[in-house]
Amino acid sequence: GRGGAQGKAASSPPLQKAGETKAEPVWNPSQRQAIESIQRVTVVKAGPGTGKTGTLAAHILHLLETRRVKPSRITAVTFTNQAAGELRARIQRQLGKGPAQKLQTGSFHAIAWKLLKDRGLSASLAGEMEVRELAGRLRKEYGLKQTAAQLLTQISNAKTSLDPAASGLDPAVLEAYQSSLREWGAMDFDDILLEALRTAQEENQDGGPFSYLLVDEFQDINPLQYQLIRAWNQGGRELFVIGDQDQAIYGFRGADAGCFQRLEEDFPQVCHIVLEENYRSTPQILAAASQVVSQN
Repeated sequence: GRGGAQGKAASSPPLQKAGETKAEPVWNPSQRQAIESIQRVTVVKAGPGTGKTGTLAAHILHLLETRRVKPSRITAVTFTNQAAGELRARIQRQLGKGPAQKLQTGSFHAIAWKLLKDRGLSASLAGEMEVRELAGRLRKEYGLKQTAAQLLTQISNAKTSLDPAASGLDPAVLEAYQSSLREWGAMDFDDILLEALRTAQEENQDGGPFSYLLVDEFQDINPLQYQLIRAWNQGGRELFVIGDQDQAIYGFRGADAGCFQRLEEDFPQVCHIVLEENYRSTPQILAAASQVVSQN
């Protein structure tokens, strides 16, 4: 049961209105509200099959075409670089290559790494085999029972939670791990985000490419990524997040679906929009899924 959205059809939304010669999407009222939102913070809770990706792309197109926002002032953060490429392709099909290339799109790590490199970062990215061997050495040195992979997960959770003590990891192990990375002149993936957060908090943000910040799969972000969103958008105009708290699947990596509530606490005037019409699943599937998700 990964979805709880209520639906009324098993097919995709119609792409063309009667009498039109050009295929244009037909959006339902909730989708239209999300696409045209001009609020400081917009939270869209979108169940599976409710047109989440299309709505996100249409919101960007609305910013560009209708509101005439410069593409260089828009950043769209996706969970994977593949998703970023697909989003950019949608924009390119509608507006051409120029605007699509000026948009800043990518995963948290890709965007943060580029920003740090643009600011003169000289560190390299630690390789997967390097950190696995390092974890194996630390495991033996400190007599740890967990496997090297489990230790790396614990180290990552200690960093991304922004509360190392809560992870139960021996501070000496974490410091030994970080010391080795410094000796190599390297950073791991979590260090990229930590350094990007530190840089963003120290700089006087004027919005720039984060003036209009959009975040996909919001339910899968961790506390570190949440703070990075806030730091990037601190001088911005609008923040638009979309996701489904019933579909959070990366809890083992420190993801916390409670980020929805945290955002609402940090921004009391947040605009709430719920996408419920499911265009993918049959009513029978939706009914069964709703019964499962209702127990969460």
